[in-house]
Amino acid sequence: MVSDIQNKVVIIGGGLIGKLLHLMLISRGFDISHFEKVFKEKNRTFALSPSSVDWLRSLELPSLFFDSLTEVKSMKIFDSTISNSITLNAEDVTKPALAYMANEKDLNEAIKKKLNKKTNFKKILSDFVIQGEQDHVRLKLSNEQHKASIIIACDGSKSLVRKKISIKSSEHDFNQTALSFELKVKAGKQNEAKQFFLKDSILAILPIKKGIVSIVWSCSSQFFEKLNNYDDEAIENELNLIIGKFYKEIKIVSKKECFPLFMNRVEGIFKDRVLLVGDAAHSIHPMAGQGLNLGIRDIIDLERIIDKRDYMDIGLKGFLRKYERARKEDVVQMGFLTLGLNWIFSNKSSIVSSIIGRGMGMVDKSKFLKQQLIKKAIS
Repeated sequence: MVSDIQNKVVIIGGGLIGKLLHLMLISRGFDISHFEKVFKEKNRTFALSPSSVDWLRSLELPSLFFDSLTEVKSMKIFDSTISNSITLNAEDVTKPALAYMANEKDLNEAIKKKLNKKTNFKKILSDFVIQGEQDHVRLKLSNEQHKASIIIACDGSKSLVRKKISIKSSEHDFNQTALSFELKVKAGKQNEAKQFFLKDSILAILPIKKGIVSIVWSCSSQFFEKLNNYDDEAIENELNLIIGKFYKEIKIVSKKECFPLFMNRVEGIFKDRVLLVGDAAHSIHPMAGQGLNLGIRDIIDLERIIDKRDYMDIGLKGFLRKYERARKEDVVQMGFLTLGLNWIFSNKSSIVSSIIGRGMGMVDKSKFLKQQLIKKAIS
């Protein structure tokens, strides 16, 4: 028989991963206390993998959210010369889409509608204390405390929970800054994404709706400084030099946002009945478009292990070790993939550039290799 404590879970973190985790756990009968810092909703756009969308459907989110998704049916990847490319098509793996573009506000709204109106997200300041015991863990606040089987931290790449429980992390600085905004365009192919691996930047173009694309431009420090001093017209002119062949009449139609790029590695993802999930456990370069998907796969694996019912208490070390093993390969592979791609395509050697060009040509001619790339990307 499951005790009250074994059924109690504390979640810290009010972003998308924290809220999706909340939905999954209440569907499994857990009693949730959810705490968040002051949360500011952003108008970001994400690429969701088909497997992520399938799982979101299993949560029975409102159909209006799924109707709002934009299918990405193909993707074209270019090297710095823009003369060598690889084209990936969903039809090569008999799927309707490679990815689905989603707006953060739309997903937040869908989650809110699914959650009980009585769900109370409590604010948490930085002065909390976590105290792990053999059979429970306590979250101590200034005026109250909460006792649970486990605390799950989804409080982002700069996780305060991780710091408080002394899980060490190492940060790899890409010395890049991402610039993101929306662009109005005239384009022939409405459902095609494009990615350009340029000498000083990586430019991703993702279709949101007819005539509107999302730009994520990962820039070297020097190139970002140059762009940051430009007005919208000058940035549009810079873009025209790269994408003018594919898009006409381009115009910036949103506020520009920027954020530094780094990758976090942690020495472990749990300690004393506290588990790290999402960016608190791993953060990667956005070039692969897998940050949110990686966090969703954290929840999917957690759900799968809970459903096996091998453990009545999910705060036990045995359960957490099982989960850690389940996630290790996926997280390590994605980290190496983004590190490797960033090194290869940012390498300024003419020899490396020549090898890349020939390699892209070979991959583009091989249906088998492209199928393998797609299968990994959409998992």
